[in-house]
Amino acid sequence: MNIEHYARKVSLDESSEIRKVELLAFFFSEDKDQQEFSVPEMVEILVALGYARPNATRLKGRIKKSSAFINGSKSDLYRLSKSSFKSLRADFPDIGDSEEIVSDSTLIPEILFEEIRRPYLVKIVQQINASYENNLFDACAMMMRRLLEVLIIHSFEEAGIVSEITDSDGGFQNLKTLINKAKSRPEIGLSGGVRKAIDQFRELGNLSAHLIRYNCRKDDIRTLRMDYRATIEELLYKAGLKI
Repeated sequence: MNIEHYARKVSLDESSEIRKVELLAFFFSEDKDQQEFSVPEMVEILVALGYARPNATRLKGRIKKSSAFINGSKSDLYRLSKSSFKSLRADFPDIGDSEEIVSDSTLIPEILFEEIRRPYLVKIVQQINASYENNLFDACAMMMRRLLEVLIIHSFEEAGIVSEITDSDGGFQNLKTLINKAKSRPEIGLSGGVRKAIDQFRELGNLSAHLIRYNCRKDDIRTLRMDYRATIEELLYKAGLKI
């Protein structure tokens, strides 16, 4: 969990200065395994989060007087008291163990998938957006490929012709075959624009997954993102997931 998301989760804006310090000390202890902090460090964290710069001397005095803190391993370090830590963990039990994916709708509007109530698709979309936002472009390209594959399969299921894309053992055919069949089958009925654009997303994911000396770059994805978004939204309709 990043610190900005945590700040929203615990309503940091609504907290007093000393409560902000307590909440931030808990975050760094639980999520970053950093149990101790100095006053100058805490001041800079508060400033980085957009708050007015506290008076360091006054803040230090409040920390020393507060029962929420105890002295650390050095004279200029502090840490949460056991009672404060226990209370905060009870209030926010999932901070250290959270598997929540934090992302914005940078590539794909997540609201499109939240409305269709398919949690596994929401997770894929969140991973696409989060990996792009955090410069994990190979991961992003591979997850883009995965979402494309899943929605094509759902489109064949919706059209009642899923047997056209399964092998004798019941597994699905490779993505290149899925795309070629999706482009040619009238039951799927892809638009001309999607038929033209769709295979480049498979190729991008394949490069990231299989080419040893290739690393996906931001522009590799950025130049395709509008076509990708249009393709995914059309496939949502073809899969019967969006009306």
